[in-house]
Amino acid sequence: MRRTTRPRWLLRASVAGGTACGLALGLSTPASSAQLISLQLDAPDITISFRDTEVRDAGHTAVLTPQGGGGEIRRVQVAGQVPGVNRTVVRTVNAGLRPGTGYCAVIETKVAAEEGVFGRFGTTETSNQVCAEPTGSSKAATDVSITNIEGEANPPAGTNRNYWIHFTNSGADATGVTVDVQVSGSLTMRRLPESGTFSGMQCTASGSGFRCTGGTVAKGAKGQVPLLATVKSQGPGAVHASISAEGDTVPGNNSQALGVIAVPR
Repeated sequence: MRRTTRPRWLLRASVAGGTACGLALGLSTPASSAQLISLQLDAPDITISFRDTEVRDAGHTAVLTPQGGGGEIRRVQVAGQVPGVNRTVVRTVNAGLRPGTGYCAVIETKVAAEEGVFGRFGTTETSNQVCAEPTGSSKAATDVSITNIEGEANPPAGTNRNYWIHFTNSGADATGVTVDVQVSGSLTMRRLPESGTFSGMQCTASGSGFRCTGGTVAKGAKGQVPLLATVKSQGPGAVHASISAEGDTVPGNNSQALGVIAVPR
């Protein structure tokens, strides 16, 4: 996170000067004031969504850098002050983008200074980065996600149970799809899913579960892969699942977990 501090009145420096050096060692860098969620390119426009996390925000600017080097960095204001915190903002604006060019974006948030001698300085804070390819490109962004983990929440100890990991793709056609499933606690993997059966993925043992790779999921398609599990003991356990694909620029929906409590048989 890049943080830029604007100078305030020298009065503050004189009041705090005696302890500034000692206090600096104890300061921590605050979290970014915005979380960039997604970016869509449709030259010359962008559609961008982000979550505002700062009550003192005074404005939000998208900074867009062409992928591959070269080209002009574009800056465009996408929102003024967003009331409250943790609100998601979606904006479509003309950013003057070049057709056929991929861009990476960050959100720069202006944070207003607090009033008074001991108020916090005004700053500019920079969000995480998200990259995207232009709409219609063969490299357009995919958006694979784990939508649900289906199975018995209270399986009897000493039995075999199946859990189903459901996934979908709401972006462009996805290739190189990987699904990783791990178990913990009262659950163990009984055997691997059959390779090639589920979206063409090949499955191998990995950690406490398995990893399936090389899948293909078309735009709008849904799929599922099974976890063939044994309930080894009573007590808590969990199924953890994640998915990834080439060109997926929305990682926030790629993982889920299902907790279980195994009961006596």
